[in-house]
Amino acid sequence: MKKKTVKRKTVAKGKTVVKRKMAAKRKVKVIRGASAKRKVKGLGKKTTKSRSLKLKKKVKSRRTVRRVRAVPSEPQEQLHEGNTRVIVYIPFNNLNVRETLPAAVSALTLPEANTQFTEAWINKRVDVFMNFTLKSLLNQTNPHYLAYIVYHDSSRAYIDNALLAYPPLPPNIRFISSSEYEAEVIRQLEGYKYWYELHLYSDDMYHKAYIDMLYNYRPRPETKVLICQNGYIYNSVSDILAQYFNFSSSFNCLIYKVSDYVNGVRHNIFQPSETGIWTGAIQLEHEIMPYPVYINHGHDANTAFFFAQEVQNNAMQNVWTNNAGYYSLFGDIIYDPYMKQRILEDFLGSPAPVPAYTTV
Repeated sequence: MKKKTVKRKTVAKGKTVVKRKMAAKRKVKVIRGASAKRKVKGLGKKTTKSRSLKLKKKVKSRRTVRRVRAVPSEPQEQLHEGNTRVIVYIPFNNLNVRETLPAAVSALTLPEANTQFTEAWINKRVDVFMNFTLKSLLNQTNPHYLAYIVYHDSSRAYIDNALLAYPPLPPNIRFISSSEYEAEVIRQLEGYKYWYELHLYSDDMYHKAYIDMLYNYRPRPETKVLICQNGYIYNSVSDILAQYFNFSSSFNCLIYKVSDYVNGVRHNIFQPSETGIWTGAIQLEHEIMPYPVYINHGHDANTAFFFAQEVQNNAMQNVWTNNAGYYSLFGDIIYDPYMKQRILEDFLGSPAPVPAYTTV
């Protein structure tokens, strides 16, 4: 009897334990259910979102703002080879060189009147052009340009005869008379929206990357001319290379819309004054090109530029930055032979040759 009683007590005890566990589970479910209900009720009042979702929305909002700011209200068409024509205007002997000089130039150094029309002068200048200016043009990293060397109409026979001594010029570079230049330019502008008239004398040089710089430069809409103030001065006879500054140099580039030019719009930079004919450029809406991209070339056949006078009158150090109030400055001479050769190669593609003729 005792054994049966014990068994019944054990069974009863086991049932009690099971009942307690089940009750505890039900209690947990009730608590969780109540918690879930409270969360559901809270959703109606205030929506809760995960931190990652909030951050994602915030970043998206910022990106949207940035996109709106990046889009200009009036987008401007970009200049490129497809819509812009670059023509290098190279006066050979079509300008009155006396008018191009500053009033301060001594009468003793002025060239004899009409020297540039003589056969001897033309032969020398063609030789200088072939050995320096032409090499500078051929050395350009961007070949999308035309170059016209403009001569006085009366010199045609001398020019044609002088060119017979040299290999034919490439099709984008040619000698042309002054009377033909305007019509030829307008013909070449057909199909383009903008054009740059880049000025270069027939004995000077531009850096090999300059035409590429022009295509990549973004001038202001109102700008009419780009002016190069900083460059180099080089005497090919004495082989002296130095830094140089000119506040309104002949190394400038006129900017036109083709439609304006065809309809007669012209930017007049040829304004004779006490500082020289080219200084009219800086009186126009202009921008200064920040790089030393030209070489002003001194040799023994100059008629509008005198190396010795530049050295004597305008010598100064750090002329690319220390130039306030000056018209032109002769700067630091490049004495390091390796640096000088590297600079000349940037303009000519090879070290500059010394002309065969001697000083006269």
